[in-house]
Amino acid sequence: MDISIVQTCPAIAAGLAAVPREPEPRPVHRPGPAPRKPHMIRKPPVALLCCCLLYLTLLPTVAAADAAPPQVRIAQGVLRGGHQDGIDVFRGIPFAADTGGERRWHPPAAAPAWKGVRDATAAGPICPQSTQSRQGPPAPWLALFEMGEDCLNLTVYRPAAGAGAGAGAGNRLPVMLWIHGGSARVGSGSRHGGMDLAGEGVIVVTPNYRLDRLGLFAHPQLAIEQPDAPLGNYALMDLLAALQWVQANIDRFGGDPGNVTLFGQSSGGVAVTALMASPLAKGLFHRAIAQSGVMADLDRSRMLARDLPGSPSLQSDGLAMAKALAPEASGADVLPALRALPWQTIIAYSEGLPPAVMIPVIDGRVLTGSTMRGFAAGDSVPVPFMVGSNSWEQSLYQAFKLPLPMALGGVPAEQARAIYPGLDDAALAAQWLVDAQFHAPARFMADASATHGQPTWVYRFDHVPEASPGQPGAAHSDEVPFLLEPVGLPGSAPRAGEEARLANQLRAYWASFARSGDPNHAGLPAWPAWQPGGQGATQVLDVQTRSEAGLRQPVMDLHQARFQHALQATPP
Repeated sequence: MDISIVQTCPAIAAGLAAVPREPEPRPVHRPGPAPRKPHMIRKPPVALLCCCLLYLTLLPTVAAADAAPPQVRIAQGVLRGGHQDGIDVFRGIPFAADTGGERRWHPPAAAPAWKGVRDATAAGPICPQSTQSRQGPPAPWLALFEMGEDCLNLTVYRPAAGAGAGAGAGNRLPVMLWIHGGSARVGSGSRHGGMDLAGEGVIVVTPNYRLDRLGLFAHPQLAIEQPDAPLGNYALMDLLAALQWVQANIDRFGGDPGNVTLFGQSSGGVAVTALMASPLAKGLFHRAIAQSGVMADLDRSRMLARDLPGSPSLQSDGLAMAKALAPEASGADVLPALRALPWQTIIAYSEGLPPAVMIPVIDGRVLTGSTMRGFAAGDSVPVPFMVGSNSWEQSLYQAFKLPLPMALGGVPAEQARAIYPGLDDAALAAQWLVDAQFHAPARFMADASATHGQPTWVYRFDHVPEASPGQPGAAHSDEVPFLLEPVGLPGSAPRAGEEARLANQLRAYWASFARSGDPNHAGLPAWPAWQPGGQGATQVLDVQTRSEAGLRQPVMDLHQARFQHALQATPP
């Protein structure tokens, strides 16, 4: 039986039902005038000239009315947004309640309603996160936003009436919900703009979600305090709440709640594939795109409360944090003590530990088993699927100098060197990690999706940005500004020449996939669908986009054999 966050958290359902929805006006169709017979051109009468002059004097008033800020009534109240370059933008829309204080480490609750008209022209707070950087000073975009635990808000970008392909009167537009990356420790939906993508005739939604140990946390006392609630995966619960908000409200923006595409990058791609495996997500989205990240958990699943060899449980992590930050508290006093701490203390605790991606855990409610095993068994949400990565994902590991045996994880070095000839140990370690965590799991999930009858499409982004001419390939995240412009940081998005054409191409592919489940689009290079067993072609996205069959086949075959061997083992 399908269940949802609304069902497990009745406050969401109650909040959505509390505000009545007004019926939408229906378009009125009137017959046009009867055709007139040809006649001689005559001098217009004086009265007609006077009427024309009066009309011309009224044009500024009409234009001012047309330029009025867009307003939308949703379940919580009325929003007033902004308008720019044919796109209406509504920022800082709360889709769930404040997560601070006593609400810390609870499933998201319904956002409160408001009276009057709410200004939606400025971004809301972003979720608490570290401002430290291993490579240098904090990212400049962080200075653009406030930070706090009342951060579960989103931005909606929609084509204005008549703007963009597919925005005809009476048509519901496809919806694309973006899940940002950042190791589930940093980032925000607010930093990625959907103006250009919305110009393709889609509605773009960019939510925030809880990060770091505010978004992924467990402690034995939570199970006592909330015996009937899902625990641990609070970031995924936030994304489920955002998807439910879309189902309840996006029609008010002209969007189609029956055509929602999830797309995310890096840890956002991990979240996309995790939600594809979640029983709570069924019916909330209808297509999925995972960019440079999937839930690669076949042989390294993490549990909510049970330690596995080499993989301590999330509860063990929470117990260690409680011991460090609230050493005097015990029993039922632990959670109040942790909730009384400022969020800065929680983030600082994480900063003092080795960097790690906050991977979702098997909790029995949001995730009931390994995502990769679910894909292999055909148990994932049955939707069209696009997946890919960048040619130089190794850039992600430049700051880490892992010893080769640690990177290989038990695979004999001689076997790896035979498949990766000519690489020294450092380069081999980085390449192996990238293939084991990015390229090969993406190929595994593409094979599983296609095998179970879902339209599947695979890509590799190869373009080296003009701003980084010395790179050996497309680095991790290089494709993102070709799809979504960085908010408040003009000049960092591709805008001229071949890069502008490539950006237009990517947005057209992604929007076409959102419309129909097929990225192929008139005027673009043909993109063949992926075939089961790795027999399909990969779309290589570059200034000269092309399809290539058998891309890095020996390397992929080695990793697929490893995955098949792991499938035979008893799941945790």
